[in-house]
Amino acid sequence: MNTRDKRPIREQIKSGFRLAGWVLLTLGFIFLVLACTALAVGKGNYTHPAYQVLGLCGLLGTSTVMFITARLWAKWFLGVLAYVVFKAALSLLLGRTPSVPSIARPRLVFLEFLVVSVFAAVVCSRYLTHNARTVERAGLVGLVMGLSFSVIYDSSLPLLAGAAVLGLIQLTHGRRKPRTGLSSPPPIAE
Repeated sequence: MNTRDKRPIREQIKSGFRLAGWVLLTLGFIFLVLACTALAVGKGNYTHPAYQVLGLCGLLGTSTVMFITARLWAKWFLGVLAYVVFKAALSLLLGRTPSVPSIARPRLVFLEFLVVSVFAAVVCSRYLTHNARTVERAGLVGLVMGLSFSVIYDSSLPLLAGAAVLGLIQLTHGRRKPRTGLSSPPPIAE
């Protein structure tokens, strides 16, 4: 038991179960997004158009949920991107994926994934300290969808597209000056 934590043991246990529930819900949501992406592109045995429509509807629904709740998960998405960076760097060093079954590829492919995922992480690092605005939330959802399509297609181009769109949104909307509420500038005192 942590002696600095003054909460009763019962509260600590409830907090642990709550945290475990959120982790399981998040993992389930990630698998739902990946499954809907696989259905939408007709991956595997799911090539019938009805499956593709179901996948597109699922992507629309999950995108809507992500857009609404972006302020809750935007900070944590950087951790996912950090994991992707770590895995790409490890794959680059080994020349194969560290997962089972291992996939051997040219190191240039792993370098490409590494560069693109570092770019995506840099773009998302802003949300550690700032809440995403409405258009930025749309860009974040696009980046998550890009990562999902990158996993399904096994290509870094969708992730690059999502990161580039979010970066452009940040560039175009980050240069605005805050409004002061005045319709005209104050007169200059002489």
